[in-house]
Amino acid sequence: MSHATKLPLKTDATTHEKINWIGDRYFLLDRDVELKDKLSRLFASDDAGQLTSVPKQDPLTGETRGLMVIGASGAGKSALLKRTLRKLDIFKIADRDNMGNALYVTVPPEATMKSLASRIAKELGYIDINPRATSDEAWAIVFHRMSKMGITLLVIDETHHLLRKGPGRDVEGAIQRLKSLLQSDWPLAVIIAGVDKLRDGVMTDPETDRRFPKFQLTRVTLGSRDAHTFARSMQLCAENIGLTLTETTLPERVLFAEDGQPGRAINLAKLILVACLEAGHSHVSLQDAYRVFSAEYGELPISPFANAEWSTLRASLVEIGWTR
Repeated sequence: MSHATKLPLKTDATTHEKINWIGDRYFLLDRDVELKDKLSRLFASDDAGQLTSVPKQDPLTGETRGLMVIGASGAGKSALLKRTLRKLDIFKIADRDNMGNALYVTVPPEATMKSLASRIAKELGYIDINPRATSDEAWAIVFHRMSKMGITLLVIDETHHLLRKGPGRDVEGAIQRLKSLLQSDWPLAVIIAGVDKLRDGVMTDPETDRRFPKFQLTRVTLGSRDAHTFARSMQLCAENIGLTLTETTLPERVLFAEDGQPGRAINLAKLILVACLEAGHSHVSLQDAYRVFSAEYGELPISPFANAEWSTLRASLVEIGWTR
């Protein structure tokens, strides 16, 4: 597997340029390939077998297909989805200033299906929807705008916020709306993403549930291929900015510290490297890693960055049920 971290910096790069370079790095894992494979279920291929942006439709009903991306907080769902869309030439993200065939929207905690429709309409350049409009009317406007702009993929991140219970909220209606997104006159593939609450909520309606197969983002387990990929990516990042990892087990300790959640682990790895750059260090030590870790989560009596032989330390942490 190739690594996005292989792109070198110029030899005279400044600290600021190195920090920016680190911020732009992406660690390729097996799930990147898996997501691209999942997209072949949603979109048709051309005669040469290449994926297109044309949604697949049921020949009898005209219905399109959906996908649900599920992962714990810190699993890296958003980064995975956004990078995949950026890297596939068949998609271009649309917003109020740019035409495109894919729309990426993040649901705020307080959102309802109607307010989400208003948010999407504004993103596509539509003047504010009449507050007296019903949810159905608001979504009719959205579909009109998407069809006019040629949008064939809608990605709804943090979708679980739509399923929050409370006064004035219609959870059952929200779940039904997700299904209806695949049944409009304009062919639209839909990806919804969120934490386990999204899966649990959608499963209460079998009709919607079967239309959104699950892509579960799992933790990176120690010793796995993804763990080795993560370690190599962190090492390459360090090398490209002129740093040396004094402890070869540091990437594995970072993964352990973040419970194998790739998004959090990648973020912590970057924070450690940036802190060493800013401090003018040439090496990355366990002490450097712990300083960054404790700044994020507070001082702990014991951590994966203690100056001890890693296999013994890891066994002790597992035995006491250590968590950050």
